[in-house]
Amino acid sequence: MSVDAVGEPGPLPRGRHGLTREQVVTSQYRRLCTAVLEAVGELGYAATTVADIVTRAQVARRTFYSVFGSKDECFAAAYDLAVGTALDQLQETVTGMVGVNFDERVRISFEIYLAVLAAQPRAARALYVETLAAGPGLVAHRARVHDRFAEYIMAVARVGVRDGDLAAEPDPQLIDMLLGGIDDRVRACLHERGAEQLLELAPLFTRTAITIARTPAQ
Repeated sequence: MSVDAVGEPGPLPRGRHGLTREQVVTSQYRRLCTAVLEAVGELGYAATTVADIVTRAQVARRTFYSVFGSKDECFAAAYDLAVGTALDQLQETVTGMVGVNFDERVRISFEIYLAVLAAQPRAARALYVETLAAGPGLVAHRARVHDRFAEYIMAVARVGVRDGDLAAEPDPQLIDMLLGGIDDRVRACLHERGAEQLLELAPLFTRTAITIARTPAQ
């Protein structure tokens, strides 16, 4: 699982390539999404320009504007696509495991996700730090991503209930608080210690999530 999985490895081949128009547009869209995360993570949201994005994506400026109306629109799409792809792959991997109890599923979830972020520091910074600099246009996107994370945790919890590891599903309000704390600690780590230290947060996140999952709803 990788944030880079949302993009393509390089530009389309020159000349006749046999790709459909839909395949070409999809390739351009994904490369631009990857490029904006890299640019924003390296330069900061305010400093990033369309020129920075198209240079990294290896597409023409006119191609950018045929896909996105602005830098803001491109970044919002990249944010949705990157996190959505990561969560889809994480859910497929973790909930599909056989012979793994709830506590182990939680631990594995955090270790996988934090390892992905640690391996891609620019994308991690773009997703957790620079989204706050993107202004009100990204508020709804952050809310949807928050809800998707909550749905993922509840899906893991439902597997735990099914397997008898949990007596009942956790309180959604406590899950909401958990996710707020996770966001805060990831952001603080990126600011203070760097992405390479993110995996050190896995035990804390695991312990907190398990405690919350075992707390009965009021």
